[in-house]
Amino acid sequence: MTIGRPADVLVIGAGPAGMLAADRLAQDGVNVILVDAGRHHTRRICPVDRMKSCHGCRGICNVISGVGGSIHYGDGVKLSRFPSGRRLAELLGPARADRLSDAALDRMCGADRPAFRGALTGGTPFQVKDYPVASLSSAQVRTLVDQLYMSLASSPRVTIRLGVEVTALRPDDRHGFTACLASAHGVETITARRVITAVGRRGQRWWAQQIRNLELDHTLPTPSVGLRFEAPIGLLRRGALIHDDFKTTLVRAGVKVKTFCFCAGPGGGRLKFTDYGDHTLLDGHVIPEAGESATGNFALLAQLRDEAGQPRDARWIEKHLLTPYRSLREDRPGKPVLQWYPDWRTKQLTCTTLDGFAERAGHRPSLTDYGVANLAGILPGSVHTAMRTVFEELMPSFAGRPLSKYDAARIAVIGLELESLWDELALTPHMETSLPGLYAAGDCSGLAQGILQAAVAGIAAAEHAMASVSPTIGDPA
Repeated sequence: MTIGRPADVLVIGAGPAGMLAADRLAQDGVNVILVDAGRHHTRRICPVDRMKSCHGCRGICNVISGVGGSIHYGDGVKLSRFPSGRRLAELLGPARADRLSDAALDRMCGADRPAFRGALTGGTPFQVKDYPVASLSSAQVRTLVDQLYMSLASSPRVTIRLGVEVTALRPDDRHGFTACLASAHGVETITARRVITAVGRRGQRWWAQQIRNLELDHTLPTPSVGLRFEAPIGLLRRGALIHDDFKTTLVRAGVKVKTFCFCAGPGGGRLKFTDYGDHTLLDGHVIPEAGESATGNFALLAQLRDEAGQPRDARWIEKHLLTPYRSLREDRPGKPVLQWYPDWRTKQLTCTTLDGFAERAGHRPSLTDYGVANLAGILPGSVHTAMRTVFEELMPSFAGRPLSKYDAARIAVIGLELESLWDELALTPHMETSLPGLYAAGDCSGLAQGILQAAVAGIAAAEHAMASVSPTIGDPA
């Protein structure tokens, strides 16, 4: 298939949703163009992982773009089964959700399917969300991405275009859709009968604009601000024994706070920088392989609502969070900031350098590209109070003992993290938007999901799309 011919389906984004969608389409003889703004998975190197500084990777962050997407090549990842991703399961229907989940696992892991486990009973006074979760090692992740990519690259039905951004997308009465693609080689226009949008974080702003340009039915999200708490793995180990992805939700000081992305595997957890040009946010990956002197981390997310209970919008976030965040570091505005926990707790700054933190905490942070500043000072007062209260309530369950001053002094608070920024689309059970022929899967659907859930949504969209472009193919129930 050449790029000059109309595609049956254009898939935008080569993360778990896009790769599984393209793979499913190709299996049934559908011609697919798969595009991604990022790079080949073996070239998605992050300098921060190598104790260097984030330089934005020439405007295309290697952590949030490229083949594999959130399945970052060489990092451990977590897979969670339903009922994690409850809203997606409700949309698909329980039986269909389970079928698609099994299909996605078979395609991603083959015979090397990991063992899933749920939450242990007891051990904490909090209601922990119970769903099966498994961690893949870095070796398993490499195998997974290699095999998926090779399957797609070797298929005569799939054309993979990397380093390509979709700059415009519009309905076309004759062909279905017209898309403008921009790359280092110039701009070109292609047509496709159907489009599956599976953009991850790299495409969040673009997709928000497309939703409005295309007048897709949607509701606004309720965003959350998050911070990462990094500590020696011993202070978090018991939480991971209760559940590998310890999740609970509490309301304190009138603010809804939840734990998120609990990274305390046998080797601890790895923090990731995700660059958006004028600011850099945080993400986390588990390390399933055993390690020594490891640190773990987890996030607390606090919902952002106004006094009337309405969600804060993008303009408020820009003015009241991102602009102050960029001002915390004169040397590198918008890059992540660390604060010693006793300082964060009291909103002061007595510890002003990473060396000073290492001396007081007794260990160094797992990454070095931080400034030290008063991160607590940019949070709304009620959010800081709620996060502090929830953190100090949770830590005895994570550590297996009350949080002492000695333990508190070993903790770093690192930010910034922002979540739930995606508009929630009105979708059919086939992941089709209010514009017929346009599908959304993964993060850009606006449904709270994970890697496996994104893959499930990609397959669901593919099955319906291929039924509509190939009348002889029925859409499985």
